[in-house]
Amino acid sequence: MAAGKKILGLTALLLMLTLWASYFYVFNENRDGQLGGAGDSRAWCGTPPSGEAALLGKDQLTLRITNNLRGEFMLSGSVVVSERTFNRYDLGRNELRLRLEPLQWSYGVTPIFLEQVKVQPLSRNLSATDKSAFAELEPRPIGVQGQVAAFPFDTYRYGYKPVLYYLKGNERIDLRFKNITTQMEMSNTFTPIQKYNRVEYINEKNSMIRDEDYKAYGPHECAFSVERKGSFKVVVLLLLLILCLPLMHVFYRDEPGIDFLATLVGIAVVRTVLVGPVKDFELYNIDFLFGAAILLVGTVSLIKAMKAHSRREMALRSGATSSW
Repeated sequence: MAAGKKILGLTALLLMLTLWASYFYVFNENRDGQLGGAGDSRAWCGTPPSGEAALLGKDQLTLRITNNLRGEFMLSGSVVVSERTFNRYDLGRNELRLRLEPLQWSYGVTPIFLEQVKVQPLSRNLSATDKSAFAELEPRPIGVQGQVAAFPFDTYRYGYKPVLYYLKGNERIDLRFKNITTQMEMSNTFTPIQKYNRVEYINEKNSMIRDEDYKAYGPHECAFSVERKGSFKVVVLLLLLILCLPLMHVFYRDEPGIDFLATLVGIAVVRTVLVGPVKDFELYNIDFLFGAAILLVGTVSLIKAMKAHSRREMALRSGATSSW
């Protein structure tokens, strides 16, 4: 056996072993349809989540942060205003507003753009014993720091301080809510990791780090790093290795043909499963890997097809010469 065939055989054997090992790892990590534990994609910061404040009619702001496979983040939530606060600030006439003040995400950068979130009109529950008012936040996309194109090694940083306020003429009056909770409810492929100070959140080796950067965030400041689960990265690896099977067939076949079509269909399916169809020609880093696989399979198939055609022509010429 030629050295090239031996290397090809060992590569094929290693590929099959890796495929089966990845498959059993993902199988063991899948628990009730979840990659890992059920709580791995959830976290919170601020006031511990509880329905007690709402039942007692206390001031409470709850933010819910969700996202999808593509790394797009959405914000929603609700606010409960006690009767005392409602009357004190005359929130029946003054529109309640919410702003999110972004935390510093890089040394030497001071965030100046605030995220404005619309609060729906307050609805008073006068029949209840606490006579509190309730309103939902209008769902909207939220800006985070991160690079979507780095999939599946993309990480995101969410860091904000929520502040409720209303306008009195040209003056902005901030409301001091004690119960503010931010709940991170990430999709199955992400894990939120809370950061407790500026050094952990920024995560940069920089000479500009000062002692005050190690100071813990305030009770209403919320900072998270959202990363892909290790088990999801193994799923991506498994799907990429499966795409190598048509390539191995191309090297083994003398006249490959259907392998190129199988590669195209396989890549289209894997790309759609992982990140969905291409939107406005927005390419991820992994798309260039897909493109390289298509070019490699197509090139090898074409070269082998050309060689096979040359052999057939030489055989026809040799046959015609001998008959002559």
